[in-house]
Amino acid sequence: MPGPEYVAAIDLGSNSFHLVIMKHENKKLTSVDCRRELVRLAAGVDNGRLNVETRNRALRCLAHFHNYLKAFPDIVITAVGTSAFRKLDKDRNFIHQAEKTLGHPIRIISGDDEARYIYLGVSQNQPEKRRFVLDIGGGSTEIIVGDGRVPIALASLEMGCVTLTAQFLDSDAITKQQLQACMDYVDEQLDSISEKFKNLDWQDAIGSSGTIKAVNWAMHNLDIAEPGLIKRDQLDRLLPVLTQADSQQQLSHLLELNPRRITVFAAGYVIAHRIFHRFDIQQMRISAKAIREGLIEELISPPVADIPPVADK
Repeated sequence: MPGPEYVAAIDLGSNSFHLVIMKHENKKLTSVDCRRELVRLAAGVDNGRLNVETRNRALRCLAHFHNYLKAFPDIVITAVGTSAFRKLDKDRNFIHQAEKTLGHPIRIISGDDEARYIYLGVSQNQPEKRRFVLDIGGGSTEIIVGDGRVPIALASLEMGCVTLTAQFLDSDAITKQQLQACMDYVDEQLDSISEKFKNLDWQDAIGSSGTIKAVNWAMHNLDIAEPGLIKRDQLDRLLPVLTQADSQQQLSHLLELNPRRITVFAAGYVIAHRIFHRFDIQQMRISAKAIREGLIEELISPPVADIPPVADK
């Protein structure tokens, strides 16, 4: 039985909302459109509820997605909420409003499921080898090691570039003390999951989503990295730059990054930096694919097998 002609994945992340539409024809997927809106959902969550400004921003975005999807009457859609949605346990009214505005159910997925979808998306068209996958989002960070298409160990940490910025780096100029406090916190979080990856090795490391791309762009703009690849020694050279700027505006100019991205850039960089060092990663390729591609694959393919137990070595 043939699958749907058009499929869409809506990723309601903690920093941005994404809509990806693909055409499914002759067992191949071709991109139709990709839309992204900066919502900063995680920054608007307080004690399990969403503030009014962020709520309105999120609903406007979902209304835009709903109106655009009307052009595809037979499309099959999947929509998921990730880290920030997981924290909205006291705001069922917003979730109901969001589903009504989008015109489609929103599935709030666990951190482990988020990691599985990320790995599935990033692994598309990749060689059958052992790989390390990193995805740094607005509210959470996912780390996965897998063989070919199957993840064998994963972790989802409730720390992201938006939440860490609010906790440690919410000032116009970043001090060395603030940066060190943020690094120490990330190290503590990594301590809590390091046992899952003990005795595992890999032949390739891949990073996905906007934060790791922004780190690569900044390094390239400073002429210390090539596009699409981050090396650890080059990553280290970016660290002192973060405290040299007198303001976010100056840092944005220095790194040639969008001012909207620069506000959460340092926190995202810290997460990447500490993971490179903790897991002894020498270099990491940048993937154009992420959770959306994993969600779409689930729509058109049988589910990936459950994670097998990791054998002791």
